[in-house]
Amino acid sequence: SSLNQSPTMKFSIFHQAFCLLFTASVVLGQGYVDQQDYYGQDDYYGGQDGYGQEDSLYHDYAAHQEKKAQGGNGGMMKTMAFCAGSWFLGGKIHSKRAVKKATTQFQKNQREFYLKYVKDVNTLQTQNHELQQYMTEVMKQKLTEEFLAADLNNDRQVTRAEFEMYKKEYIKKHPEMQNVQFPAFEEFDPDHNGVISMREHEGYYERQGLI
Repeated sequence: SSLNQSPTMKFSIFHQAFCLLFTASVVLGQGYVDQQDYYGQDDYYGGQDGYGQEDSLYHDYAAHQEKKAQGGNGGMMKTMAFCAGSWFLGGKIHSKRAVKKATTQFQKNQREFYLKYVKDVNTLQTQNHELQQYMTEVMKQKLTEEFLAADLNNDRQVTRAEFEMYKKEYIKKHPEMQNVQFPAFEEFDPDHNGVISMREHEGYYERQGLI
């Protein structure tokens, strides 16, 4: 429907109507002036009677028609040139507007895509950080359970004897670990006081980069 036409389409229809009306007005105006010029001549109403006068009248009519054709063609050409020029100018203006609108929309879409990308990257980094924290907490919980299993008398310390006993029980439960090189007791006891505290136990795995 006409209510849904774009501004560019409405301008094109208006421009065509304007050119047609302008052309018609020029043609009709030229015809009216030519008619007044021709019938207003004295030779048409006055002069001598006879066939000689008729010949002169025909000659004047033919010359007038030739002049009218030349003048009419010139007017039409001017009208057509004006319409073509205004049509080209209007098309050029709307072409620039269309390009500007498309460029603006592209820049807007590009900006929205970049903001979404930054948001997604930040979300992914946050999720990775939270996952890393969760894995660290799980690892610390597992190490705490391991330490408490080795601390047979529950004094929050592991002696060398408790350490060796725990290692034997562990290999018995996991025979596939028979040939695995276990860390020495001294690696868990950096202050060499003969016992391993819970903090020293976690410190060993931190140095290994496991937590």
